Amino acid sequence: MRTLLALGATLCLSTAALPARADGPGDLQAQARSLHLADDPAWADLLQYEAHPLTRRLRSLADDPGFFNAPDGASNPAAELDATLARLFDPARPDDPDSHPQCRFPARVHWLRTRLGMSTATLPAQPCPRLEAWMAAINPAGATLVFPSAYVNSPASMFGHTLLRIDAVGQTEATRLLAYTINYAAKADASDGFSFALKGLTGLYPGMLSSSPYYVKVREYSDMESRDVWEYQLNLSTAETRQLLRHAWEIGATRFDYWFFDENCSYMMLRLLDVARPGLRLSQQFFWTAIPVDTVKGVVAATPGLVTDIHFRASAGTELAHRAGRLAPAQLEAAIAVADGGTTPESLGDSPLAIEQLEFADRLVSFRGHGGKLGQDEALARLKAIQTRRSTLPAIDTGTVPVPERPESGHASARAGLAAGSLAGDAALFLELRPAYHDLLDPERGYARGAQIRFGDLAASQREGRGWQLDRLLPVDIVSVAPRRAWSQPLSWKVRFGWERSLGATRPIAPMLAGGPGAAWEWKLGQRPLLGYVFLENQLLSHAGLQKNWAIGTGPLVGVLRDLGEHSRVQIEAGRQWYIDRRLERSSFRARLRSRVGPHSNLVAGYEWTQLELPDTRSTERSIQLGWQLYF
Repeated sequence: MRTLLALGATLCLSTAALPARADGPGDLQAQARSLHLADDPAWADLLQYEAHPLTRRLRSLADDPGFFNAPDGASNPAAELDATLARLFDPARPDDPDSHPQCRFPARVHWLRTRLGMSTATLPAQPCPRLEAWMAAINPAGATLVFPSAYVNSPASMFGHTLLRIDAVGQTEATRLLAYTINYAAKADASDGFSFALKGLTGLYPGMLSSSPYYVKVREYSDMESRDVWEYQLNLSTAETRQLLRHAWEIGATRFDYWFFDENCSYMMLRLLDVARPGLRLSQQFFWTAIPVDTVKGVVAATPGLVTDIHFRASAGTELAHRAGRLAPAQLEAAIAVADGGTTPESLGDSPLAIEQLEFADRLVSFRGHGGKLGQDEALARLKAIQTRRSTLPAIDTGTVPVPERPESGHASARAGLAAGSLAGDAALFLELRPAYHDLLDPERGYARGAQIRFGDLAASQREGRGWQLDRLLPVDIVSVAPRRAWSQPLSWKVRFGWERSLGATRPIAPMLAGGPGAAWEWKLGQRPLLGYVFLENQLLSHAGLQKNWAIGTGPLVGVLRDLGEHSRVQIEAGRQWYIDRRLERSSFRARLRSRVGPHSNLVAGYEWTQLELPDTRSTERSIQLGWQLYF
């Protein structure tokens, strides 16, 4: 409240110094220049201006000339301010009122009216029927930042996502699903991780802002994709939320090139918040990248009190796993048989345990129906039978789903490492840099279990008596290790492409593409589970050291992953690949240990053995490393 009063006082002092009347755009332009409004960061936010990361020259992120009123408005804030003030006085268009500049740029109009003290006598307000109806339907009172967790089996959701829920006047916990959302996403046409990553990294997708009811997004994230949802309620006022919506209206019809790492869903949400509350400058925290989980951390830490409440919404998959954990194997098998339609709900009996089995079967049928694994008519018939039986039995307490560690509690997404050891018999130093964002050996807190997503992974080494050499550059390296369960059998998969020293440290780096399907299982051994997996690893290698300069191969890759304690994790993998015409065979073994020594650093150790059989030679190579990693 003190902040709002101070802001109000500042505005009063500013407007008191202005002339009592402005006769037209010329006077307003002169006033704007005297107040240096073109240099105001709030004007830069409204125009989506950002300094270029290399040249530091100001330019707008909008890639649509319709977003500007001046020919050079994309890079000239003063010219755009003058042109905007002039266009606000355009004649009304009774046949198409919503096309008037006041309706096209309502956030700019609101800000300029406030800063220049413009009354309706100075600038008559134009009717904007579509905007007014949209604002009335949303009925904004506040906003909540929503973070659906990462979902590695969907290319568009591998990093997680952020959107804004606009909370309505009088909204309660029971009615918040009816609130509207503001969502920004790539208009993608790719269904595989490789194509999506390639286009997303090069800005080939257009970004699209949309608005839809929150229950639609919850169904999409929680029910269909099994993504847990975190809700961060913000302390935006009604006036600030309305300004946020005005700016969302402005950019809703504007093309932005969607870039995976910076101009993405999360960055756009931060810029909307910056417009809602001038001076917040959340987007300025992210110079090179804006990964969703990092932006959540930024919002939570940016301004004390900005986040007032945090709520966890468990996905359908998380709830099923919780309920399955309450049943013994035989009891779970009987509940699955009911969900499969193999036995009747009555066969379970009427004990409290049978009630839990019925509720599990009910949710399993719904889960399969939402996921498209069960036809609608068949799902409805099974649900009717289960729920009819359940209605005859008393209510019981089945417990609540445990709330996991919050996303912002996890490690930072960028990581650098330095290690010493040996490579191919020589003493060596090793460097690595990973801009984003998580691998299977990293601490799991705040991240999805069994998901590895690395972008821009870079590694180099220096052997004794030799200079530094680039060992690995992987734009994309994704692994989904999804454990199979009695009630769900997801497919594990992996894909990576880039440049590696595929034929050993003494041979040049060369391009490669690898990946394939797999399966994973999880066993409880003591207090800490063991995650095991197997993949069919297919590879395409291009190298001058091969006959015809290329080779295609396939073979198994087997691995295990286990926590040795609260702060340590070990990963062991072994594989063998055979290549066409037997031009090449490769056997490999790798063991890695990571031990966390602080919130931002690890000690790591690794051993790797590789045997290559080429038509003219057979070689064995070993690598040993002991080093340190830093998250930042």
